[in-house]
Amino acid sequence: MNWKTIFNPFVKFDEKKLLLAGIGSAIIVFSISYLLGYQMDSLFHFNYLDKKDSFLKSIGYTLLVYAISSLVFYIYGKIINKKTRFIDIITPVLISQCVGIFVVLLSEIPLVKNAQQEILSSTENIAPHFSPITLITTLVFSILSLTISVYGIALFYNGFKTATNMKNWYHIVVFAVLLLTLMISMQFLQ
Repeated sequence: MNWKTIFNPFVKFDEKKLLLAGIGSAIIVFSISYLLGYQMDSLFHFNYLDKKDSFLKSIGYTLLVYAISSLVFYIYGKIINKKTRFIDIITPVLISQCVGIFVVLLSEIPLVKNAQQEILSSTENIAPHFSPITLITTLVFSILSLTISVYGIALFYNGFKTATNMKNWYHIVVFAVLLLTLMISMQFLQ
C-alpha cells in the first residue's frame, strides 16, 4: 500500500467493496458517536447530543446529512460529467466521514476533556487564566483535529474527482464552495 492508495482508495478498490466499507464505517461512526453523546450535524462536524433526542431522531439527522450531501454532489457531478453514477458519489461521502470518529475519540481523552472544560468555565472571567498544560493540550488537540479533518476532506475530494473526472480549476473552486456551504448550512437544520 502506498500514499496514493491511502489518499485515494477509490482508484484501487472496487466500488461495491468501497460502498460496503462506507456503510460499515457509517454504522460504526454513528454508533460510537451516539454512545459517547455526539451526533453528526454536518459533514466533518459533530455536536453534543441533546439528552431529549431519541436514538431514531439521531439516526434521522445523520441520514439527512448523508442524503443531502450525496444528492447535492451527485447533481454537481452530473453537471461536470454526464456519466457520473450515484454509487460513485455516495461512497466518498460515507468513506470520508469515517475519519471524524477519531476526532470524537480524541475529545474523550480525559486530559483533553479537562482542558476543554477549563477553557469553557473560564470564559466568564474578564481575564481568563489557563495552565500551560491546558494550552498545550488544546493546541495539540486542535492540530490533530485539523489534520484528521483535512485527511477526510482529501478523501472526499479525491473520491469525487475520480467519480467525475474533474480537472478544471473552476470545478475545484465550485466543489470547495459547495462543501463549505453544506458544512455550515446543515448545522442549522436541527
